[in-house]
Amino acid sequence: MTEVQFLRWRKSLAGVVLFLLIAGGLVFLWTSFISPRFRLKRIVLESSLELTDQDLLVMGGLDNEQSILALDIDEVRSRYESSPLIRKAYVEKQLPETLKLVLYGRSPLGQIFLPGTFSSLVFDEYGVVYHGGIAEPCTNLPVLSGVKVEDGRLPEALKPLLRDMKRLQKKTPLLFNQISEICVKRVEGTLNELELFVNAYRLPVILGGTLPENLMKKILLVLDSLESGNLLDSFEYADFRADKVVLKEREGL
Repeated sequence: MTEVQFLRWRKSLAGVVLFLLIAGGLVFLWTSFISPRFRLKRIVLESSLELTDQDLLVMGGLDNEQSILALDIDEVRSRYESSPLIRKAYVEKQLPETLKLVLYGRSPLGQIFLPGTFSSLVFDEYGVVYHGGIAEPCTNLPVLSGVKVEDGRLPEALKPLLRDMKRLQKKTPLLFNQISEICVKRVEGTLNELELFVNAYRLPVILGGTLPENLMKKILLVLDSLESGNLLDSFEYADFRADKVVLKEREGL
């Protein structure tokens, strides 16, 4: 090895040693001073879900030993929103040690019964079907029958009906609470045939794919008039798919 080559080698070695010293110093600073300061120590949680805080944190894969700097909030959000119980999740880092979570649960609109069982699932206005949990007030929710659930969702063709039901639930709960069951007879694009049953009357009501407030009022008014005249047992059903109500008389009367 010539003297020039030796000097170059020594200079290169000195550079490597210097690099290692700097890297080691940075690691020491990170582990001893910086990283502990940016540990996840506080979680501000807002949620409408009837689950314990601990269950919600486990759902998001969160614990107090994590580095908040290394935490991927998009991944955390994705974990929460992959649960059918959660409609939307808001996740925000608040350095140096706080994570804010706002979890929006689903609001049950109705229930469906599993075939061959007495167990029910609930669904929301978006058609998402999920386990409501033991604390969910399902007993007074209307029943939806005659429908097939695929991939945890109701058919797209029922979306107009679900939107109308949600409006009734929010704006006129007295009308909404009159709905006992809606049986889906036919689903084809946006053309549906539905059979509605209300709590106070025995006569089935035939509908299209929607149930706006004015129609629900009209249905109750007609049924009340028939009940007052002792005429409910004279008909098989009342068809409200057109402007003029069609009453189908029972045969043999």
